[in-house]
Amino acid sequence: MIEPARKTLSLSDGDVSYLHWSSDGPLLHFTHATGFNAETYRGLLTPLQGRFHVTAADMRGHGFTTLDASPGPLADWTMFGRDLERILARLEKGAAVLAGHSMGAITSLMVAASHPDKVRALVLVEPVLVPRFVRLKARVARFLGREPLQESNLAQLAAKRRSTFASFEAALTAYRGRGAFKTWPEETIADYLRGGLIPTGNGTEMRLACAPAWESSVFQHAPPGIARLAKKVRCPLTLIYASGGTAREEDVQVVARGHGSARLVKVPDATHFLPMERPDVVRAEIERICVQDMEEKRRSSR
Repeated sequence: MIEPARKTLSLSDGDVSYLHWSSDGPLLHFTHATGFNAETYRGLLTPLQGRFHVTAADMRGHGFTTLDASPGPLADWTMFGRDLERILARLEKGAAVLAGHSMGAITSLMVAASHPDKVRALVLVEPVLVPRFVRLKARVARFLGREPLQESNLAQLAAKRRSTFASFEAALTAYRGRGAFKTWPEETIADYLRGGLIPTGNGTEMRLACAPAWESSVFQHAPPGIARLAKKVRCPLTLIYASGGTAREEDVQVVARGHGSARLVKVPDATHFLPMERPDVVRAEIERICVQDMEEKRRSSR
């Protein structure tokens, strides 16, 4: 298999770095989760080359992309949606199959809902489906002078994340078999670090490209009630979620009711890091939805 090439899209406010597996097939663009980067999913995406023209971009504040990532309003997830729209426009490959993990799934959903003509199929992997009532609870908590629960867990953990390492090897040792990375293959951890560490200029020292303050700010801005956007999606939609993941069954059903013909795939013995743990399942569903899309287009053209 051919390894991806790294390319750059120059936008008016900075550069977007992305991976590219060239093919004459339809465009498949994959968007990563908060705190990760495009290269994290190299093992998942490389086997899809040939069937698709595959691209995967480092989003604002992640990987090697240089768009402004000052914590605060820029971490609003609608900004990621606008960035993805600009990326797709610059790629100039027509309607795309959009797939994404966690935050990347929601970003893809936003684009499919806002621009149905630009998306031919949609695959959401462990999307962050924050219930609508969470925002109300957060407002009440702030009124009472308390910290909202949503901001006190993932956001605080991200803000405390270690950001520098003596070397690439030291970072790999620090992550291998620990915490959230416990279920990841070592090569996938290495891919994450290859796409997510930047030299500090101090010998072999490396730092996380996604600054902990930025990652924390992104978590704080996760939009509630986003599952409702499914009713605006006009293309085939597949939602893949794990039995031990973060997508609640009731929120998954909101997507299903809104879309009407969504395919729901629940994967047992997996976590929120399903693309790392079961890339075979995700690949199979991407290929399946592409076949479904082509069949629907043939039927509609008769």
